[in-house]
Amino acid sequence: MTTASRALDPDNDHPVSERTRARVLAAATRLAYRPNPMARALRTRRVPTIAIVVHDVSDPYFAEIVRGATAAASARGFLTVVCSSDRDPVTELRYVEMLCLSRVSGVIFAGGGLEEAHYRQRMKGYARSIAHYGGAIVALAPRSERWPAEVPDNRAGARLVTEHMLSLGHVRIAMISGPSSLRTSGEREIGYLDAMRAAGAWPEIVRADFTVSGGAEAMGHLAAAGAVTAVFIASDTMAMGALSELRRRGLDCPADISVAGFDDIPGLEFMHPRLTTVHVPMAELGAAGVARLMRHLDGDEKSTRTNLHRVELVVRESTGRPREVKGSD
Repeated sequence: MTTASRALDPDNDHPVSERTRARVLAAATRLAYRPNPMARALRTRRVPTIAIVVHDVSDPYFAEIVRGATAAASARGFLTVVCSSDRDPVTELRYVEMLCLSRVSGVIFAGGGLEEAHYRQRMKGYARSIAHYGGAIVALAPRSERWPAEVPDNRAGARLVTEHMLSLGHVRIAMISGPSSLRTSGEREIGYLDAMRAAGAWPEIVRADFTVSGGAEAMGHLAAAGAVTAVFIASDTMAMGALSELRRRGLDCPADISVAGFDDIPGLEFMHPRLTTVHVPMAELGAAGVARLMRHLDGDEKSTRTNLHRVELVVRESTGRPREVKGSD
């Protein structure tokens, strides 16, 4: 029995002859044997569970990331649990504390870092605890911590969509960004500002929650002021609220105001107008996070570098030329 266990354990360094290993593997195949992950947990001091910490479990962006991560983790025999913090530092810290006590194998942070001093200090301690018992952490959004990360190129995507609006003839382009406490907001703002300044256009940034209601409220302020012809919105979820607010006010998109989002969440093809946005490979991002975490658990990678994932502009019906440009044709 001991020899069989050694032959079947990829982490075991006790010498086993190739002939014996082949016989054991053949027998395991015939019997449809599968290793017991909980038994392995007793040896490694961590349970075969990966926690995915999201900001809002109801947001389609995070749902897609969870879908990709769960499938990848399941293929490796790991259970996944999802913790939704509602972007509250206290809630997120409480979750991570419980995950440390549970000795999960890894934690994947799908949302951006929260820029709050107490949060950052406490999180640093929890990260040390996870590393101490052999766990791993991977980020899927920009954070201040130097963790291994698989993140979308937020800055490039924001620049692409802003340049698209500028190419249509828009000059008065506002941005509805997320909370200033989130690093994702900052990265997307930088891309927008890069494009606007390069074109010599005056930027205007309005901040709101990354929610449908947040997007609607911010669009209401911009529409009431009547000073812009196009709006870049930092997430599709917010863009859904913004489009609803335009309809409520009797304004046409894109004839009166062009609108573009970011993420390319599922279901946009059923909206009217169909939303121009930046495609983020969300499910692939989740799977890449799991793969990165597994490499660290297996001891195959010690890198903490950030891998940027390419994003693409998807032009649909919600962006068009402004009225003054149309009238000059």
